[in-house]
Amino acid sequence: MMCLDCGGGGGSGGGGSYPPPPPAPAPPTPATGLYMTQAHFTQTFEGWLKGSPEFEVHILGQQGQTDSLTDYQCAGERQGSPYYFDQNTLDWNGSVMLFSQAQLDDYHNKHPGQNVRVYVVEDDDTACQIKTDNPDVLAVVDSLNHWQTAGKDTTENGNKTFNSARGLQKLLAFLASFINTNDEMVGNAVADSVTGEYHDGFDWIVRSARNVTNGWIKLEMR
Repeated sequence: MMCLDCGGGGGSGGGGSYPPPPPAPAPPTPATGLYMTQAHFTQTFEGWLKGSPEFEVHILGQQGQTDSLTDYQCAGERQGSPYYFDQNTLDWNGSVMLFSQAQLDDYHNKHPGQNVRVYVVEDDDTACQIKTDNPDVLAVVDSLNHWQTAGKDTTENGNKTFNSARGLQKLLAFLASFINTNDEMVGNAVADSVTGEYHDGFDWIVRSARNVTNGWIKLEMR
């Protein structure tokens, strides 16, 4: 006869022991790099026929060894993790990577002495592609902010920081599409210490081509 309960009702039934379950795996360590954790814009930059705004943040830097700029990385709603974020209103908070530490290191190795810009766009039709018919989108904001319109990652007292730095003086130029509506150039992020404009909880001011403040964001190195 088969014994289905030979332990006499004593739970473990006479001393059989089982190993404890393995510990749960530790959550993955977030990648290091430049992050945005808050954003506020003064308007949506979107016509009512287009629906909700779709803000994107682009990292611009030196194109090859020229004095021109190119687009290195985009963060937005159609990007995969860790570059995904979706801002459809004037305010957003969370955590989105803009440029990884590996990307920053590679950029510095290939472009010694050059820095990157953080540039905000309200996308109309083509995700993460800047389209504008204004080739001089950075001229005024550069000149009125002493060309301190870029940023550089540094380490101070063991802490990583992202500080204002001199940007390339050559202007950003993209050809406008004849099919898609031109994107709204919300502006270039400039450190509040450079602009002299401060907002609680934020540290970079988004200035338009006319040096008008269109918003403010929080950037941090991790």
